[in-house]
Amino acid sequence: MDDGNDQSYCKDCRLAVTVVVDHATGDTICTDCALVLEERYVDETFEWRTFSDSAGGEDRDPNHVGGRSDPFLTHAQLGTVVASAVNKRQSNATSLLRVHLDIGRESSSQENSLVVAFRAISDMAEQLHLVATIRDHAKEIFKKLDEAKLCPRGRNRDATYAACLHTACRKEGKPWTYAELATVVRDARADATKKKEIGRVAKIISEQLEEKARHAMGIGVVRAADYMGRFGSLLGMGKAEVRTAQRVAQSLDEQLDVRRNPESIAAAIIYMMAQRSGAKTSARDVSVVTNVAEVTIREACKELTKHIELLFSQELVV
Repeated sequence: MDDGNDQSYCKDCRLAVTVVVDHATGDTICTDCALVLEERYVDETFEWRTFSDSAGGEDRDPNHVGGRSDPFLTHAQLGTVVASAVNKRQSNATSLLRVHLDIGRESSSQENSLVVAFRAISDMAEQLHLVATIRDHAKEIFKKLDEAKLCPRGRNRDATYAACLHTACRKEGKPWTYAELATVVRDARADATKKKEIGRVAKIISEQLEEKARHAMGIGVVRAADYMGRFGSLLGMGKAEVRTAQRVAQSLDEQLDVRRNPESIAAAIIYMMAQRSGAKTSARDVSVVTNVAEVTIREACKELTKHIELLFSQELVV
């Protein structure tokens, strides 16, 4: 964020005020009342990047291009080419296309494939608002999958990228369901088909990339409690309610053996809590947020009701 001395008129303060520009979000913000005066600010100054070992000093070396910027691209030497394309049907219509080319001599096709994959994974992660650690972990998983020649064939690899994100989310203890990840898969097929494809690739990752050993140690194992934070937030639950739901789910894992997937258990616990508290949250509301069918939620609730005293005995303890 730039703490410059730029000034702009603030309609709330009704006077000219000093503003700052947050380059991470592109917002121009009033320093007096914190009102966002302008969104998606475009920085029209020269784009210089430093590729020398030190960012300061007299020998600072600014360049528009340099070595590879992605640590997962081991062989690529990236350059920038500016090419012009003229559309003959439009008079004097010229567009400049900035194309990043891989000019490395070794493994160029593989590196180009990784560049496309990493860009797609980054786009998906951005749409889902996933943190950088999950995004980068997904890239690492895809690279291992590609090097082992385990990537499914086909032009559309979105399901493969989504499966890599699914595995990365599990490892970071912030799991997402196949249904949630299917929303960012660009495919004309039905959602059920996309979920099935993501699950198929996720199984390949689990079985072929030595994931079983990590699961045996409890790393990456998804539990119902892991979903409570996100599901609860989307349904408007308070922090105390979310903590209670997490404790109920943990108690279930420790004391009972319920043969249902974690998202179904999470959805059932949330719906049961809503019923006990008198909230207006319906099974439909829970279904929309969790992507678990209403009938599945009701069946899971019916099963958990047998153990209601055990699960909710500490419900009110904060």
